[in-house]
Amino acid sequence: MILSHTRRRAPRRGKVVALVAFSLIGLLGVVAISFEGGGIVSERRHAQAVADAAALAAAADLYTFYWTNNGADPSGTASTSALQVASDNGYTNDGTHSKVTVNIPPKSGPYTNKPGYAEVLVEYYLSRSFSSIFSTAAVTVKARAVAIGSPVAADVGILVLDPTGRASFNAQGGGVTTVNGTPIIVNSTNDAAAVAGGGGSVTADKFVIAGNYSTSGNGSFTGPMFTGKPGMPDPLADLPVPDPNSMTVQQNNKLQFTSGTQNLQPGVYRGGINVSGTGSLSLAPGIYYMDRGGFSFSGQGSLNGSGVMIYTNPGNGNSDAISVTGQGSMVLSGPTSGTYKGLTFWQRRDATVTGNVAGTGGQTSITGTFYFPGALLKISGNGGVSNIGSQYISNDLSLGGTGDINISWHPETVAQKRSLFLVE
Repeated sequence: MILSHTRRRAPRRGKVVALVAFSLIGLLGVVAISFEGGGIVSERRHAQAVADAAALAAAADLYTFYWTNNGADPSGTASTSALQVASDNGYTNDGTHSKVTVNIPPKSGPYTNKPGYAEVLVEYYLSRSFSSIFSTAAVTVKARAVAIGSPVAADVGILVLDPTGRASFNAQGGGVTTVNGTPIIVNSTNDAAAVAGGGGSVTADKFVIAGNYSTSGNGSFTGPMFTGKPGMPDPLADLPVPDPNSMTVQQNNKLQFTSGTQNLQPGVYRGGINVSGTGSLSLAPGIYYMDRGGFSFSGQGSLNGSGVMIYTNPGNGNSDAISVTGQGSMVLSGPTSGTYKGLTFWQRRDATVTGNVAGTGGQTSITGTFYFPGALLKISGNGGVSNIGSQYISNDLSLGGTGDINISWHPETVAQKRSLFLVE
């Protein structure tokens, strides 16, 4: 018998160890990427949140001092606010663990060099853990945010705030009301929230109505109609009420006259102002605070005032209203700068006394915002075209008269709303 001999292979020493070691390096790399990647994503979210909050803090400061600094930060208070928010959230700007840069105005992006905007750049130097086997350099996590803190004109020609009323926007009479360059918005959800009748006609770039509209008796709406749409909150809700304690008291009793011309200075008028007959009134620029008694102008005299805001703090009677119905020349405009830029008539927010402004074609040129957030505002034109205001914001609105009414919205002639939000 022939016996066969099986030759045993010599063991390959070290090859398995090398293979395992190589596999472990790859496995550790995967683990490192998983752990480090999760940490980087988490820190990236935190950095963005901090950048957003810091930019908004700077923007809030810019808005607070806008009428002094015009959107700039000459004393550095906005920048300091942003850095403080970042520090409070762990980014101390020490150059070792983090770096925070505040640019007012921004130095990059679509808002470069624009006043009223703040740019915040955040860098965080994240220490490595598992991935330190590859490199000991910190991982830089970056975030950026830009915010606006500035007054901006509300893009609406007519805003009716009543949330449920029927005919909260009501156009009657034989005239045509035209709103140029901006929409009409009606917040009422009623099926007849906006009504045109009796020959009344309204023309606008577009109508946005929370409910619906109706027409009758040759009434009409001309322009694209969007119904069932969300309303618009009061854009001037954050505007501070003028403080009568900071003003000069000009009159302790109601000022009344029926002839001649009165040249008045801004300040507090206790008991209000009433001009009728052939009396004329000339108002110097500033705020006229009617402490009860209202502001009434009627008759054949003239009314003139540039850079004027008339504020009423009424009682409950119609005699406390703003009523401007003169048949003579009436030329009024709101302030051209400051907190109340573009705001010509303002009735206390919770007051329900009806406001009334009527113009005569060729005799009336009133610009600015008419602000009656808690009340009905009546506007009428007679004879030709009357330029009556640049913007109406009221709880309810009634348009009438046989003449045409022209509402010329322009961002420089209407009230400015508070704009404080992230843009990038």
